[in-house]
Amino acid sequence: MFAEEYTRYTLLMQRNNSSWSLDKRTVILIIALSLPVFVFCVAYVTLFGIYEKIVYPHSLNLKEVPQHGLHRALLYNAFSNEGNVTRDLHFKVGQNNDAPAYKLVCYYNFPSNKQSLQVKDLDSTLCTHINAAFARVVNNSMFLDQDSQNVLTDLVKLKETNKNLKILLSVGGAEEPNGYLDMVMNHKNRKQFIKSVLYYVKNYNVDGVDLDWEFPNEAPSGDKHQRTHFTQLLEELRQTVNLQTKYKFLVSVAVAAPTTIIENSYDVPYMNEYVDYINLMSYDYHFYTRFTPFTGINSPLYGTSSEKYYLATLNINYSSNYWNYLGMDRSKIIVGLPTYGHTFRLTNIWNNGLYAPSLGFGNLGSLGFVDYPEVCAFLSSNHITPVFDMDTKSPYASKSHEWISFDNTESFMYKSEFIRDNKFGGAMVYCLNSDDYRGVCQSPEGNGKKFPLVKVARQILAEPGT
Repeated sequence: MFAEEYTRYTLLMQRNNSSWSLDKRTVILIIALSLPVFVFCVAYVTLFGIYEKIVYPHSLNLKEVPQHGLHRALLYNAFSNEGNVTRDLHFKVGQNNDAPAYKLVCYYNFPSNKQSLQVKDLDSTLCTHINAAFARVVNNSMFLDQDSQNVLTDLVKLKETNKNLKILLSVGGAEEPNGYLDMVMNHKNRKQFIKSVLYYVKNYNVDGVDLDWEFPNEAPSGDKHQRTHFTQLLEELRQTVNLQTKYKFLVSVAVAAPTTIIENSYDVPYMNEYVDYINLMSYDYHFYTRFTPFTGINSPLYGTSSEKYYLATLNINYSSNYWNYLGMDRSKIIVGLPTYGHTFRLTNIWNNGLYAPSLGFGNLGSLGFVDYPEVCAFLSSNHITPVFDMDTKSPYASKSHEWISFDNTESFMYKSEFIRDNKFGGAMVYCLNSDDYRGVCQSPEGNGKKFPLVKVARQILAEPGT
């Protein structure tokens, strides 16, 4: 009896030991198979930066992104079948070899909080003109809230240390179309607006007005002659200026760059007679939309060899010369340069060149806009060397699914030389708020200097041209 029980016990223990041995072998096998997968994941994270806090450093908290340009960027990239421009893309520089005194027009956005760029941080000699942005059109008059009025007062005081500095009040912006629609409609409304311009000239000592309507004739309304009425506003402003003895003021207009909008919105030959100069918004050429789900340079100087038809017109060279071709004096064309960039989310991280498929905005910045200090931090923390495209004279960079088009000191140098050597009136920078105004960028992209981009433009434009 005892022998039978012992035998049964022995057999049971052997069975249990056999089962445990089998489980242990299974565990070892699982570990052996899992280890390469774990090592691969660690290596992938290290090499391609999946960990978001590594890829997207936000410690600087310097987001001065000009998101109010979203409307303009979307409109610039709303391609239509009417965009197949076949005009000759080669333009000639005018015969006048006397280079005019350059203008460096800098937009300054009123600060939204204490972390924003303050007037006390501005150098009165940095720019020749500063456009305070933005006043609105309310009840057919220019309107500034009290906080903005206080900032404007401080801004005008910069002229005490630089008597040649001009301060203009920019009216409108991309998100302010409705006030213009009603104001330009008839002579009475336009007269009231001009009266408000004179009020700011006389009482705030501003040097002029910059009209930033984006864009005449874009939206249907009760006024079917928006473009004509806008031209009439410019004519009446010029008549008012001519009547002044003590309070003469400048009149500038922020204008579109794409040919389709130019032809739809402006009577260029008439504008040339009435404005002191135009600020060409030669940026936002490429931006993610459902019509344009691919990467592209924000502000290319030239087109690439692969671009045809309408795409071949989306660059600074074409836009600036096209305005001249339509009748705007070359010396009145102030070419726009952006201090902000655009982000895209790549569809495929291995397809990361120009015109690579994109799913939407990148994570960096906000709504596809990113300021220069954040771009600099992104490049530095991820040890990225940007690609500098010699066709467009512009850089871009990518990491994992993130793709960024931006401007750096090298691209500003090329573009400023283009402006100077082709004898345009100067450069417009949009905007001071999204340049590295604190000097936090320690890489070659900024070298720890404050306003590195604007300073490059100033230096190049002041040099003798070729």
